[in-house]
Amino acid sequence: MATNDTKRISITCIGAWLLAAMASACTASAPADVRSCQPGQLAMSLDDGGGDFNGMSHGGTYVVLRNVGATACRVPARPDVTFLDAQEQPLRAALQPIRGMHPGPVLLPVEIAAQARVRASLRWVTGEVFDDTQCIDPAYLRIDVGAGALTARFRGHLCGSRAQGPLYEVVPFQAE
Repeated sequence: MATNDTKRISITCIGAWLLAAMASACTASAPADVRSCQPGQLAMSLDDGGGDFNGMSHGGTYVVLRNVGATACRVPARPDVTFLDAQEQPLRAALQPIRGMHPGPVLLPVEIAAQARVRASLRWVTGEVFDDTQCIDPAYLRIDVGAGALTARFRGHLCGSRAQGPLYEVVPFQAE
């Protein structure tokens, strides 16, 4: 066997070993026995962060989930958000796409230990800054969880162009 062939085989073996090590590390950090959270396991609250989001025609809130159950569970990293009117009917608002990422980044589910909390943040335009502005004033915010949903009272004013409707941004759930 030539020296170059031996080097190629060694590099290939090292690469295979590294891939196997990384795969086992990823598997170890994501236990299969942690199930999806169900609405009864979680308490949801909204927190304006004392004005963390206010300014420059923008507003926002933190969505805080607390696992009130006795076991850990998982939620999607980016919550599926619906803004509702006073009769709990959906209002037109959409998640703002991340530029250059279609269909978007891969976000792994977030594990919430028993009695622990995670939070995501939502941010939106509050001012009539578009040529043809459309605004909504939701009474509730709902996120889908497992086989159900959680709903909380909401106070906010979301605006967008009439063509697109109000848009909002989400920073994924993270441990608090």
